Amino acid sequence: MTPNPAEPLYQVLKRIRRPLAVKDILASCLRHVYMGDPFKDGGIPEPPRELFEGVLTSEVQIGDLRCVIYSPPSSEIRPLLVYMHGGAFVVGCSEDVDYIARRLCFDNSLTVISVNYRLAPEHMFPAALNDCFAVYDWACSSAADLGIDRQRIYLAGDSAGANLAASLALQLHKQAKDVQGLIMLAPWLDMYVEQYDSFTRLAYDDVVVDAPYLGFARACYAKFADWANPLVSPQMAAIEDFPPTIAFGGSQDPLVDQVSAFAARAKDQGCKHIEAVIYQGMPHCFYSFPNLFAEERDCFARISRFLEGRESLWSSS
Repeated sequence: MTPNPAEPLYQVLKRIRRPLAVKDILASCLRHVYMGDPFKDGGIPEPPRELFEGVLTSEVQIGDLRCVIYSPPSSEIRPLLVYMHGGAFVVGCSEDVDYIARRLCFDNSLTVISVNYRLAPEHMFPAALNDCFAVYDWACSSAADLGIDRQRIYLAGDSAGANLAASLALQLHKQAKDVQGLIMLAPWLDMYVEQYDSFTRLAYDDVVVDAPYLGFARACYAKFADWANPLVSPQMAAIEDFPPTIAFGGSQDPLVDQVSAFAARAKDQGCKHIEAVIYQGMPHCFYSFPNLFAEERDCFARISRFLEGRESLWSSS
């Protein structure tokens, strides 16, 4: 092979940088400070005790993926919810969304699998989506051992995780494996973030998901040529391809106009199976911590009503 004429510079960078690539340096910094333990040192009160006493947890290795399973103590056959954490595809893990997963499990008597999919920039699209599909496939094949009904599967996620949940629902729809419902918390549905007014108004001053963060994460996750792919930007998909869906957003979230646009398109096309709830004054990830907002409690109550409605339709069919 012809020697690379730039190799001397690359060798210098290898000696002075840890890690080598700028994207890896930034990802390392983000992961170091992203979440931590919000319940330590009086950050916020711990979740209600019943979420620990009434939920059984275990870890399972699905291929190379470590996933956490949350189950009610009862032995009856239950629905399954596959949950994808947020973090702009670059950071995050199941521990960061432990409260959300416990809440969903406890409130709705269903089993939750929290997926630790591979992160960008080390793994670009479609790696994370493939991981989520692999967990879904494993759950279906392990239904008897999990005590779940493989015909009653729901998908859910927050932020980038909601993107993955929506993309997985679309992917399954193409394979005639429709799920019973989709729950999206502050979803990132469109890589073309700059076309939305809420991004222009809010992203440059936001402290949760600002413009530099979203721009960096987008470049880490998907190449420009993939942005219009509905499996990268679910906003591009035909609205009728989505399962019954409930989406939540906050008026102070830079991504909120994506939720509004998604709901407006459904309304214009007469799709009554799509519902969106926008909470005034709420930022991105308002749903992540217990007892900070009344809106967080209302959000989970609405999710329960959504699930009850889907389950009642199932039982009557």
